[in-house]
Amino acid sequence: MTPQASDVIDRLMEAFGVSKAAGLAKSLNVTAAVITNWKRRETIPYKEVYEASRTTGYSMDWILTGKGEAQTDKIQVIPKEEDGYCHVPQYSIEASAGQGALIEAETIDQHLAFKESWLRRSGINPINLIAMYARGDSMEPTIFSGDSLVIDKTRDTVTSDGGVYVINYDGELFVKRVQKQLDGLVAITSDNKNYQPMTIPVESLSKLQIIGRVVWSGHPMI
Repeated sequence: MTPQASDVIDRLMEAFGVSKAAGLAKSLNVTAAVITNWKRRETIPYKEVYEASRTTGYSMDWILTGKGEAQTDKIQVIPKEEDGYCHVPQYSIEASAGQGALIEAETIDQHLAFKESWLRRSGINPINLIAMYARGDSMEPTIFSGDSLVIDKTRDTVTSDGGVYVINYDGELFVKRVQKQLDGLVAITSDNKNYQPMTIPVESLSKLQIIGRVVWSGHPMI
């Protein structure tokens, strides 16, 4: 059943504890006209629902559908921004650096703190970032199993220059080097030479979804 924009907006107001559209607009840092347009055009504000869930602790599923628990301890509320740091949510999801891994969970494990000034100097808007874990050894020595991966969701177009991306291919998550070739095909390669490269043919490109580009990775040293 497709969610109705007016119902989603009502639940957003409940999550933020406001009773009027003006209060919701202030909470979401948008104008009241934007909310009016959501209702008029039946537009579901998925990005704002995601941010509301992080900020308030209300379930995304509940905000979108009204079903299930409104609040759950599985949701970790985003920490307060302070001292110039922003906090990137790290999900209990593993992107395989080997032969492929299904999404196993979508709860937030922790938040990674980064200097906002450093991110912006690098051309990265903190609001576009999510983090997850790597699994497998195919991207060694660049990425090790268990590493945290920070992904820019807006960098979801692969170019001829290529880069390291988290991708969903046929329902499985991978972290790989991805490059668009001159013939329109997409090359998927690993840094570990024990793994063979693959090329996704044109007829299979519909199975490929670019989650985002990896802009940072890190792992414990002890």
